[in-house]
Amino acid sequence: MIKEIRLARHYGFCMGVKRAIKIAEETAQSSDGDVTILNEIVHNEHVVERFRNDGVGQEFAVNDVSKGTLIISAHGVAPDVIEDAESKGLTVVDATCPLVEVIYDVIKEKVAQDFYVIHFGDMNHDETQGVVGHAPERITVVSTPEELQALPAWTERKLVLTVQTTSSMDEFADMTEMAKAKWPHLEVSDTICNATTKRQTAIKELAPDVDMILVVGSTTSANSKRLAQLGQELCGKAALIGSSLDIRKDWFTEDVERIGISAGASTPDELVEQVVKKLIRISKDGAVVIYPEKKKRKRAAAPAS
Repeated sequence: MIKEIRLARHYGFCMGVKRAIKIAEETAQSSDGDVTILNEIVHNEHVVERFRNDGVGQEFAVNDVSKGTLIISAHGVAPDVIEDAESKGLTVVDATCPLVEVIYDVIKEKVAQDFYVIHFGDMNHDETQGVVGHAPERITVVSTPEELQALPAWTERKLVLTVQTTSSMDEFADMTEMAKAKWPHLEVSDTICNATTKRQTAIKELAPDVDMILVVGSTTSANSKRLAQLGQELCGKAALIGSSLDIRKDWFTEDVERIGISAGASTPDELVEQVVKKLIRISKDGAVVIYPEKKKRKRAAAPAS
């Protein structure tokens, strides 16, 4: 029986996600013609579906957009994508997260100084594809230690290591150590974003105090999947759920009394609240809910506004 529901110190929407959603909402309201989002505005199926229901289009290639306004998602794109859109006469609204743009700036600066970039990330992720597009002939993407070790010795080449904003801190630390051992002259630019760091650290703090961790987020969200993976490693029991509908009562056996909750950086707070409410119902109103102090203040202030 569930006795305690404890929320992570940091969870849910980050700055870049809030900004991208606000830009998309304001663009949809102010534009007279068609408005289309390229890819997913953020990697959360509930947010994506809401924009679809509001009449905002979605495409995965500029060639499929014939007119109107094109919104670039929070994950960014390669420069030639924007050039193609503008050459078609589309109005481009860029909602790329500023912390993703930090990687672009690092790459531009280092490539101008004749560096070659080794980027730790997922080549299938929107963000990484956009990063590579900023200097495709000067970047190699690696996602595993084996891929890194297979790269050339490059003893004379100036090298810099960058990283996808939503990567695992621990995995990047391991990759950094391995890369420095292989190329002692390599420079490192830690471009993991602050929101990712805070949410992963919060999972580490939460894990010792709970019997199971639920991470609310979509399977398309890299940071949500990593939070669930980290929860599994540290707690022994964890699940990634899209919403309260994914919760299974048979998870909560006699030895699972304390439930920890986190959420990916693209997960709306209302989905987390729905999960909390369902767990309370499963506990037959017997569970105590423990919110982090920051969230408590926000909740207490809401009625007065």
